[in-house]
Amino acid sequence: MNRQLEWYRYLVYNKSVPGGLFTLIHMPFMLAFLSLVIVGTVALQVIDYAVLVLSLAVVFLLLYGEHMLDDTTLAGKPWRTVFGDATLVSAGVCLFILASLIGIYANRLLESPFPGVAVGTGILFCVLYGLELWSFHTVEFGALGMAAIPVSSYLAQVLAAGLDVNPVIIAGLGIFGFGYGYVMLALYEHTKTQEYKIAWRLLGLHFLLIYALAGALSSGRVWMR
Repeated sequence: MNRQLEWYRYLVYNKSVPGGLFTLIHMPFMLAFLSLVIVGTVALQVIDYAVLVLSLAVVFLLLYGEHMLDDTTLAGKPWRTVFGDATLVSAGVCLFILASLIGIYANRLLESPFPGVAVGTGILFCVLYGLELWSFHTVEFGALGMAAIPVSSYLAQVLAAGLDVNPVIIAGLGIFGFGYGYVMLALYEHTKTQEYKIAWRLLGLHFLLIYALAGALSSGRVWMR
């Protein structure tokens, strides 16, 4: 990164293989995406924890794979890790394959093609966004992908419970995911401008808000059990 990273610099170790693997997790971003999976369960009184774990695993694998592609020279290699393009692409493909296998397993578990379709769509999104193909690496497209996370998490839980889909809940989760993602990605883009110091601080606060929401939901369910 060319700009001062503020607090994020403590999460960048791009001079070694272990450090590069850790850096490309992009922990604050990863935790925000995983938090959206938990947010998707907000309207459900009872959740299937096996399905929740599978959903979290898929989002982790897809996002990690996207981060691998995002550090290739085609995407500008912004994180400057020690990995070459072939290694990054191969690692990303392996992560996508693992996510696909989970999707296939979830198809059988939920007796529905939805998980596989959702994973396949997620892979397509990650490839387009990560490699910045055809100008898909935009705040709007990224926010659209984030909107799909809580919606997909909700739909997977509904399938597991055999409940009817509530379109109002889907709309609410989609709007929340898109809004949160849009602000997050817009703030990140501002870290590349002259306002980067303020942007990094606001981005950190934005992350803390979604962590707090997911934590509150998780804690509430623990107390209810």
